[in-house]
Amino acid sequence: MAVSAGSSRPFLLLLVMLLCSSGLVARLAFWQVMQHGRLALAAAREHALLSVQQPSRGEILDARGNPLATEIAMNQVYAIPKEMRDPARTAAIISPLVGVSVMRLQRWFDSLSGYILLAPRIDESTSRRIRRLALPGIVLNPVPQRDYPGGAEASQVLGFVGGNNRGDAGLESYYDRLLAGHAGLRSVLKDTAGNDIHISPDSGAPVHDGATLRLSLDGVVQGFVEDELAKAVKKHSADGGTIIVMDPRTGYILGMASTPAYNPNHYGRYPAARFVNPSVENVYEPGSTFKIITMAAGLDTHTITPTTAFEDTGQFFVADHRVLHNWNDGGFGWETMTQVLQHSANVGAAWVSQRLGRDAFYRYVKAFGFGKPTGIDLPNDSAGLLPLPGDTTWTSVNQFTNAFGQGLAVTPLQLVRAAGAVANHGVLMQPQVVQQIRYDGHIIDHPPVTAGRVMSRQSARTLTDMLVRSAVGGEASLGLVQGYNIAAKTGTSNVAGPDGKYITGDTIASIVGYAPAYRPRFIILVKIDHPRDTPWGSIAAAPVLHNLFQDLFMYDHIPPAQSAAGR
Repeated sequence: MAVSAGSSRPFLLLLVMLLCSSGLVARLAFWQVMQHGRLALAAAREHALLSVQQPSRGEILDARGNPLATEIAMNQVYAIPKEMRDPARTAAIISPLVGVSVMRLQRWFDSLSGYILLAPRIDESTSRRIRRLALPGIVLNPVPQRDYPGGAEASQVLGFVGGNNRGDAGLESYYDRLLAGHAGLRSVLKDTAGNDIHISPDSGAPVHDGATLRLSLDGVVQGFVEDELAKAVKKHSADGGTIIVMDPRTGYILGMASTPAYNPNHYGRYPAARFVNPSVENVYEPGSTFKIITMAAGLDTHTITPTTAFEDTGQFFVADHRVLHNWNDGGFGWETMTQVLQHSANVGAAWVSQRLGRDAFYRYVKAFGFGKPTGIDLPNDSAGLLPLPGDTTWTSVNQFTNAFGQGLAVTPLQLVRAAGAVANHGVLMQPQVVQQIRYDGHIIDHPPVTAGRVMSRQSARTLTDMLVRSAVGGEASLGLVQGYNIAAKTGTSNVAGPDGKYITGDTIASIVGYAPAYRPRFIILVKIDHPRDTPWGSIAAAPVLHNLFQDLFMYDHIPPAQSAAGR
């Protein structure tokens, strides 16, 4: 039976509707089931923000693990007036906690909008009190604060962190990138109101907190150094001074201080000159302490022996011209090389340099590390000033004045390092302050680093004998400790003025010594700048060496020697 056109129309319409419905269902299934993951991720990205996670700056610890530089929790205090229920009451309560008067706070709350900074930094104790108050419209914003628990302790070694959150001066500058760490990124999902609703663990980059530095610096030794230096500068009305204590076997710095110093917690109160570390950045003429180097060269080349003698007339001539004299303007007659050290005779040192010859003398001076940086892990490691033959500033007289430490300039660290090579049986060490770095789960040790042998073991032992014997009854006698062998040499050097001429009556008094002399644990340089009551290293610096060795022997439980020179 034939179907009429009129009766087929509803059937066709139903078929079309069924086909359309099937297509919509299929499409819906495609998007909601098969494409769900991709769409969800796309939707999340629409509402996700990358949040920067700031790292914590690494700690600086002394050799015993005590913190010298660390971060403490601080907070900024903000006010949001529109969220306050009672601005007048809020002002009255918060005023003593933020150090702003009630009247000023009320004026701010009435006239300002948005966020108002009430205090840039408050400590955790004050922060807890504010949290307990739960005042509407008062907000705490955490900010890290660098803290130096010891105040001015080792300040010129440590440096400080400036307002830009970067290390300025000292270790804070030298190791800034390691201490600062690396910021991280995290993906935070936000709702339509901007609130955090989910933090994705699979996106962004992890934060890496800063490295922890463990120093060779011993807090107890540092305390000895700073106390003795302060007392000596005050006693002699000096302009300042420097003391370095180093282990000559390793090159590790155990104590390092200069005065005047500063408190890195309040660095903004001090002139920039205080941030300089004179131990490694400032130079001076070392004077007679440099005779150690001249004698080392003479002994190692077999040019002299301890008993080699010459007649010291008190004057030294070059081509019939008197070019130098002894510190006392007198002669010592026939004297051995050991007596040259004992008398601190300038003429004797010049005589040794003359016998050595120009090339050999300067070869040893350079081998002991003068004229180049020491390689210590501190900024601005100075090379000093060493005019050499061929330089426009060098004359033939320089060879003889250099022999007793005038006409050249060194850093305190260069000198203590060079003398430390004699103590260390002829091996020069690279000085270091950081002994270990801990970063991101890794431990990196800084072992001792040798810079080469500069004299034979036997020559070093012979020179140690000379320094020990010459100190007894000599210029360094006030630096000795009863019952211990101490190798020491004093220095009294002139100070050049702006015109290049020496300033009359102005000196730098110093002494360098190591002990126990034949198995040394410590080498110490004491340098007193411009003492007013005495010009001499034997009087201004030597007693400081005595006090320090006495403290160190007790601290390190070093017994007296069974046989000590002068005992």
